[in-house]
Amino acid sequence: MSDHIHIIVTGAKEKARTILLSRKKLKFGLALSVGLICAAVVGAIITTRLFVENSNLNAQVSAMSLKLIESTQESRNYADRIDDLLSQTTSQTAMFQAEKEELVNKTLVEFHKRNQLIEDIMKNIGVKIKKHKTTANSGGPFIPSESVQEDLLLRTDKNLDILRRTPLGRPLSGPISSPFGYREDPVNGKKGFHAGVDMQAKRGEKIFATADGTIIQASYNGDFGNFIEIQHGNGFTTHFAHLQEIKVKKGIKVKRGQVIGLVGSSGRSTGAHLHYELCVKGQPINPVAFMQTANLSKIVSAPSSKTSLQSTFSKISAVIVKIKKKISPTASTIN
Repeated sequence: MSDHIHIIVTGAKEKARTILLSRKKLKFGLALSVGLICAAVVGAIITTRLFVENSNLNAQVSAMSLKLIESTQESRNYADRIDDLLSQTTSQTAMFQAEKEELVNKTLVEFHKRNQLIEDIMKNIGVKIKKHKTTANSGGPFIPSESVQEDLLLRTDKNLDILRRTPLGRPLSGPISSPFGYREDPVNGKKGFHAGVDMQAKRGEKIFATADGTIIQASYNGDFGNFIEIQHGNGFTTHFAHLQEIKVKKGIKVKRGQVIGLVGSSGRSTGAHLHYELCVKGQPINPVAFMQTANLSKIVSAPSSKTSLQSTFSKISAVIVKIKKKISPTASTIN
């Protein structure tokens, strides 16, 4: 068999031309053509796939870019909101601070008024309180500084302590049956000095301490019978005599309003009553003014305006001045 192929090509003028091809070359050419076609097809497929993947990636990038833009905008919005909140917080903090300072100043001014009221009333009943030196020929609004605030609070604490230890009010509710001063003795009928006041009461009625203090005597004491003496400080002592029963012991501390004993008729007595004495530095004074000022300790805790403070002061002062005309005050200086 021949390894060559003869191809005869006839033209329009019937002229024939013979092409001689080798079988090996023909096979090689066909194989090459098929290979090129396959390569082209594979290249087309790969190109198409890459194009599709590229398109998908572009779409994803576009979507992510859009989300990034949205996130950036949200971040800006959050930042703006945070700035607004910080601004509001700063404004509210400043407002609260201003309100706090105003409240503190008002409270301290009120403390100042009440301290002055307490000191004036205490002065009227014969109790002198040493005050700090003040600058003469000066004035203006009262604006407390930190040092003034501390001084005012210390002064308030001091006045409250003075009030707690100053015998104010009545040891029981009964009326006075025998006043302070010279009188006819109920036992022998002779003229004599009565160092306290006798108060009517039923046997067994409760007797109350008129101020904070320490019991320095709680025992039977001759003509006084069952007897209690309380030391309050600042020179004040109170005596309670003719008791039926003593409810306290020597050395203990008592508070204003605490029950210390029961009314009786022990010792030199004509019947059930309480003999009540108030002494300053060992000297008995008329306790009536102090008994009439029973509500003085409530002034510190009672809410009041300038008008009500002045009204309270006027009412109490009027009572005290009226009583002072009938007694000889013995002053006690409190440091």
